Amino acid sequence: MKNQISFMSGLFDTSELSPPVANDRHFGEDLALWIARKSDGGEFVFGKPIRSANGWSQSVTAGKEKFVVGFGIGNASVGKEYAEWMITIDKSRTWGPFGSKDSPSRSRLCDLIHNILRDERGIREVQWS
Repeated sequence: MKNQISFMSGLFDTSELSPPVANDRHFGEDLALWIARKSDGGEFVFGKPIRSANGWSQSVTAGKEKFVVGFGIGNASVGKEYAEWMITIDKSRTWGPFGSKDSPSRSRLCDLIHNILRDERGIREVQWS
């Protein structure tokens, strides 16, 4: 099951805050907004990005299903013009032992994100892990 897609790009902000801040995790908000804008009008509704432990995350809904999409930068890429970025896609867990981690909607969300990245000229080395 696909969980994380990584890619290389110089399109998004990688600059460190000045003065530097320990555990600076402002990276990825512009990526989250860009993905939401590219997805507008489709099956998936992207919420407002919020700061998370590793960057930024967004809630994404499709019908009654909810997902969490996370956006972050590779630690070695901070401050570089051409950086490694990661996007994770997780299904929001419901209470109880029942409920699949995978669904047709989740697969379509993964395909949507993959296609958006693949179609952008400034993005290279798109890989799932």
